[in-house]
Order: sequence, then C-alpha cells, then structure tokens
Amino acid sequence: MNGESTEIKDRSQAPAAGESEGAKTKAEKSEESLGDNRELVQPAGKELQEKVAALESQVEAKASVITGLEGQLARLSHDFEGAKAAYAYAVEDYRMLAASSNPLVPAEAISGATIDEVKDSLNRAFKLVASVQESLAKQAQATSVPAGAPARAGLDTSAMSTKEKINYGLEQARKKKD
Repeated sequence: MNGESTEIKDRSQAPAAGESEGAKTKAEKSEESLGDNRELVQPAGKELQEKVAALESQVEAKASVITGLEGQLARLSHDFEGAKAAYAYAVEDYRMLAASSNPLVPAEAISGATIDEVKDSLNRAFKLVASVQESLAKQAQATSVPAGAPARAGLDTSAMSTKEKINYGLEQARKKKD
C-alpha cells in the first residue's frame, strides 16, 4: 500500500481537531445524497434484475431447444448416411441387372454412380454395339463366301517342279491302294 491510501483511511477514522466539523458536514452531505440516489436506484436495479432473470430463462429455454435440434440433426445425418448407402447399393444392383439383361453389351461398358449415369452409359453401349453390328454387316456383304463345301479338286500342279509332280503322283497312288 502506498502512503496516500493509509493517510486517507486514518483521516476517515479519526478526523483532525480543526477539520472535524468541516469534514463531517461534507461526509454527511455525501451520505445523504447517496441515500437519495439509493432510493432512486433500487427500483431501477430491481427492474433490471428482473429483465436479466427473464433473459436468463429465455437463454436456458433456447439452449434446450438447441440441444434438441442438435440431437435431431445427428439422427437425420445418420439416416441420410444410411439412405446414401442404400442408394449406392440400388445403383449397383441396377447396373448388374442392366448388364445381365443385355448380353450384347459388355459389362465393363456400363458404369455410373447414379441411376441416370447408368442409363446414359447403357445407351452409349447400345449405340456402340449397333455401330459394331453395322460394321460387321458391311464387311460380310463385301466378302461373299459361297454356300456349301468347296468343289473337290486336286492340288494345283502348275506351280510344281517335275520332281514334286512325280512325288505327288506316287503319293496319290499309294493312298488309293490303301
């Protein structure tokens, strides 16, 4: 403590001989003015305390509502995650069903994370299969293969040497004997 504060305490406890009358009047005046102010302040203070109490009760009510909403949000989030997983399984099942019901379409060509994406990829795969079928049909028309077995003809000997022709003839004769 510093020297001034102890000096003030000493003065308030025991006023000096010459100052006692002047100090009492000042102190009494300040206490009287405080008393008047207290009478004015007390009703205003009670009113503010009542407002504070009402606000505190509203805060508690809002806190309980918030707690309830947080619990509801947690439940809904859990339900949403479950629904997302179920949807993912449904999309996968749809993709597998689409692949198995369309044997011309390779299963690798069907993909997607949603049903619409699977439908789109299936449509693209159908277009690809159709274009491949069309291409094969054009190739088949371009090259004609005669129906039935080819005519039995011997080996073309025109490109053989004389020795090869003789060996071929001898071989044919042995086959006929057997």
